[in-house]
Amino acid sequence: MKMVILLLSLLSPFISAPPQDETIPAEPYTSVQLPVTFAFGHNLSTDSYISSFDSLSGISLYMPEDSLLRTKGTPLQIAPDPWADCLEYQYADVSAGVCGGVVLYVHASPSQAEQYGLKLNDRQLNPQTMNVQDILGAPDFEAEDGDVYIRGTAALKIYRNMDSGEWNGLDLFDGNSF
Repeated sequence: MKMVILLLSLLSPFISAPPQDETIPAEPYTSVQLPVTFAFGHNLSTDSYISSFDSLSGISLYMPEDSLLRTKGTPLQIAPDPWADCLEYQYADVSAGVCGGVVLYVHASPSQAEQYGLKLNDRQLNPQTMNVQDILGAPDFEAEDGDVYIRGTAALKIYRNMDSGEWNGLDLFDGNSF
């Protein structure tokens, strides 16, 4: 019997009478919307790190060839890519590797960046004069010839002269394509 009483006392909070059909009149102007505040105090919109690689100097990875031509215009030169079976559309500020009708890489040299600037996701990037780690964080991989940053399937490589530390070029590319 003690066992039955114990079980009923444990279950009593879950067993209740059905609610009555009772209406509570709403009073005007009593509803107050409280502001939402994150407990950890971190604002995602002010995060200084670039969390994805969407474009370099206005060219997006996987951009169709016709969109590239609409965005950047007629290239100064179209040359065969020396490393892949692609065409390289060479503009004054960057070059874009087009394979199968889509952009698979974007390349910028130090002279192009110095003369025209370099924007990664519409944020100014200068590997020579600014601290790249402030925008990209620590490299995901340190290669013999530079630092590699990976975001999803996209990768950004900053080529560096191993002796002087100066940067020699920058590539945004599909990490799965090469």
